Amino acid sequence: MLNYKNDSLLLNKETANDLIRNKNTDFIFIDKEKKILNLFSAFVKKDDFIKKDELCQPLQKTIYVKITQKLLNKIKNRFKDKKEIIIILEKYTDRRIVTKEGVNRWFNTRIIPFILLRILSKDNEEFAEFIKEIDYITDFLNKSKFYCPKTLDELLTPKIFYLCGCSVGDGHIDKTGKRWVLVDGSSNKERLLQSHKFVVNLSNLLENLGMKSSIKLKKTKCILTANNKPFCRFLNFFFGLPYGKKKEVVLRKPIILNQSKKDLEKYFWRGCFDTDGSVNKDGTIDLCSSDNNILTECESYLENIGIKTKKNNILITINIQELKKFTQIGFAHQRKQKEFLKILRRGLKQEKMNIRDSEKVDTNLSRIHDLIRIDGNYRIRIHRRNLKKSDIDEEGIRKIIKEMFGYDLKETRKLLYFKSKKVYEYLNKRLKSESYWKPINTQEEAQLLEEWNEVWN
Repeated sequence: MLNYKNDSLLLNKETANDLIRNKNTDFIFIDKEKKILNLFSAFVKKDDFIKKDELCQPLQKTIYVKITQKLLNKIKNRFKDKKEIIIILEKYTDRRIVTKEGVNRWFNTRIIPFILLRILSKDNEEFAEFIKEIDYITDFLNKSKFYCPKTLDELLTPKIFYLCGCSVGDGHIDKTGKRWVLVDGSSNKERLLQSHKFVVNLSNLLENLGMKSSIKLKKTKCILTANNKPFCRFLNFFFGLPYGKKKEVVLRKPIILNQSKKDLEKYFWRGCFDTDGSVNKDGTIDLCSSDNNILTECESYLENIGIKTKKNNILITINIQELKKFTQIGFAHQRKQKEFLKILRRGLKQEKMNIRDSEKVDTNLSRIHDLIRIDGNYRIRIHRRNLKKSDIDEEGIRKIIKEMFGYDLKETRKLLYFKSKKVYEYLNKRLKSESYWKPINTQEEAQLLEEWNEVWN
């Protein structure tokens, strides 16, 4: 007889990230062929029945579901006598906890314990059909409504992964697993108003998922709170967000992203940059985190879409030369959008040297062409700051210049250089000066805003 002690779907701390890493992807789905999600393992936990060797009241702790009238009628037809339901529930929970009045209340409201659907289903195929007939997830008192995705396609959406990214950034779940909180703010009044606009937009996203939330202004902070246990369990199971302090675990991007053929990962990182990112006055963009793994994963994603970065233990920096490429991710946060667009409209005066299309150059020149700058007075210069970003050090560049042109480089505090009309003409024929990127126009700006604000629409 099925009970909480032998139920294979009843997990405790395992998340989808853990299951996928351990190649237990069958636990992600109740029906793998139809891609119906295993909501039971996500929302019902062993701790609902026993915790620290103490018996709990499972029907008060566990998750409830609002079901359709169609499913309720099916249950009533199968179990004419409510005593049958009471008996199998008591056998599953291993204690006497249900009365006929309780069953009547469930049937009248169509809000029943999720474990009841698990027990009443003949097999996983029927359980998957039952899950499709769930309207929403809730709690014992029906105060924590959550319209949960039931299929993989419903889960793999831009808004959900954006919300997950925001949670990895400035959001967190409390250690009881019942409250989700996100904080955004500024000591500047105008910037604080923009933070308020941001959390209002997030609150609307939560409302679209059926959740109630509250916003409090506390000096320099806007605090968004959702008291919703089902939502917290959802974030924990499918996306690996921890209960309690995030610094006590290793943060990871959701591995379930790999189940999508679309580039949903950019929405996850947009959420991270909207919360933990910043646009600086010097035109750089930073992502700050105390979790080195999440920075490494971000660095890897940015590299895959062609964006070079610098990384240390707490920060990833995108230089201004790479800035326009970051429009692929962008910001949905109004304040950061405004700061980013200001730089994009202004453009970048700094230029780089590229090889002319029709020219074939030797190996050494192809290695150093992007480090070289040519002045009108026949001066060829190399900035030390560019060398620091290169895989060629100062000794290496001096050696290459000597071998190619026979010159010893002179130096100042900021650059290395030499003068030669012959070398100037040689390089001018083979290299061309181009802007790193051009300023955006009004039409491009409107298109970018439409793309970035997709998560709010």
